[in-house]
Amino acid sequence: MNNSWLFTIRKEDILTSLELMDIKKGDVLLVHSALSSIGRVEGSAETVIDAFIEAVGEEGTVVMSTLTGWSDPFDADSTPSAVGLITEKFRQRPQALRSLHPVHSVAAIGKYAEYITKDHDKCETGCGEETPYLKIRDLGGKIVLLGVDMDRNTMMHSLEEEIDADYLLTLDIPAPTYISGYKEKMFTLRKFPPGHRDFLKLTPYLRRKDAIIEGKIGNAVVKLIDSVKLFDVGLEVLKKDPMLFICHNVSCNFCNWARKQHSGEKADPAMYSGNGCVDDRCEICVI
Repeated sequence: MNNSWLFTIRKEDILTSLELMDIKKGDVLLVHSALSSIGRVEGSAETVIDAFIEAVGEEGTVVMSTLTGWSDPFDADSTPSAVGLITEKFRQRPQALRSLHPVHSVAAIGKYAEYITKDHDKCETGCGEETPYLKIRDLGGKIVLLGVDMDRNTMMHSLEEEIDADYLLTLDIPAPTYISGYKEKMFTLRKFPPGHRDFLKLTPYLRRKDAIIEGKIGNAVVKLIDSVKLFDVGLEVLKKDPMLFICHNVSCNFCNWARKQHSGEKADPAMYSGNGCVDDRCEICVI
């Protein structure tokens, strides 16, 4: 019988695990997380946040994606993060800065927080040039997947933008509140990454290049990925197969549409409306 759930994880336990994975003072971390994966944590999400901030110290920076939906106007102060309790508690901290983007915002605390979050609203796309994600890469940052896998790694969308994947969409959504007169306006998302993606396919390539350190925090499996190597390896693989992340399941509406789009076939997203996609988060079914 596995009684591991009975043990309480303390901040000291988290710090020890982070040290074993070579997270150190001065690091820039992009953290994706699932609190429930860890088990019982003394102090809950706040303890996890405290541990990461302490691990990188005053010279380091912790960043978390605070992704949101797009049916209502985004407000940086009040729109909650849609990607877990840790990220929501993190963005609410008084010292946290949040970038301005209606879907792909991040929150950051630490030395480079202002630099990373600044001018996201002026970027052409959510995850491409000059966005927080590429700034993190350029700072030699590390990606932390805490109890989640590559399918929650937001920087994978940066790879897709880098190769200008032809399945990325242009989509008009309600304007965010940081735009003057937003109630009367729309906002155009460019290179918007909808639908299902099999990002886990990249993991074996990263392992072969020693780009991943794997460990545990409580019950949670943790992957630590070098963001520069992620780009080096990812772009090398995607140049050979730009559709690597697109599955072949005929019942997956988005991937079926994406392959038609790539091959030059007629690919109208409307044809999939109400089609019963195998992925209930597939945005192509609702736009």
